[in-house]
Amino acid sequence: MADEILTGEGVALQVSAASVLVRALAWLIDAVVVVVVLVVTPLTILAIIGVDRLDQALATAIMLAIVFFAFIVVPVTVETLSHGRSLGKLALGLQVIRDDGGPVRLRHTAVRGLIGFFELWMMTGGLAFIVAMFNDRGKRVGDFLAGTYVIRVRSAPRAITGLWLPPQLAAWAQLADIRPLPAGLALRARQFLGRARQFPPAARHRLGLRLAAQLERHVAPAPPWGTYPEEFIAAVLYERRRRDQEAFDRRQPRLHAQLAGIDVLPFAVPDPES
Repeated sequence: MADEILTGEGVALQVSAASVLVRALAWLIDAVVVVVVLVVTPLTILAIIGVDRLDQALATAIMLAIVFFAFIVVPVTVETLSHGRSLGKLALGLQVIRDDGGPVRLRHTAVRGLIGFFELWMMTGGLAFIVAMFNDRGKRVGDFLAGTYVIRVRSAPRAITGLWLPPQLAAWAQLADIRPLPAGLALRARQFLGRARQFPPAARHRLGLRLAAQLERHVAPAPPWGTYPEEFIAAVLYERRRRDQEAFDRRQPRLHAQLAGIDVLPFAVPDPES
């Protein structure tokens, strides 16, 4: 189903919760990985320790450690490092996110992993399937306790929109004083221009106004009255990149001269390799 979440900039985005059947298939793929770990790990340990040195107490301790490693440590570690995408979820285009749309952290994946051991493995997935069938987001018990759910991720490549300079702002941009922009602000503005067409018109206009107001604090003079926010943002980023490129090009001759001077020995000392 289509769902609405809020990004960090307060923009509403539409995502689709994964169906129960697709989630079950992803879990089966992950289960194959767990079974492989359960088979390979004991064989490796036996090869290292040796069967003759393995008593009953040690064997029990090792099996408990292997079970904990395969069922808890591996799933939690993989989902934490991949931001909610295990092997099964990656294969089927799924991802675990927080209820507010943000990426999952260690505490979220740990809760999902611990509860998942009981509802998915100890109860053979029956409890998880029943609970997921009776809520709109297909959440299992672990998702409710962790505050997460699984969405379908569009894997199609996204075209990157290039920067442009609106013609009506060309004269203003050449004379404007653009001070250094905070890294976070410049990145948010660049991402906004690349994704602006994906936002609803009202959200797009509000976010454009907000970013333009933040950029205006670092630009003087202000753009001409009535300038559209997206055009102002585009002009600032374009002119900023153009000036950075010009400064880089001016530094190249001096840099090449300095690099060439490194190979010259001082005081006319002959080079032994020449």
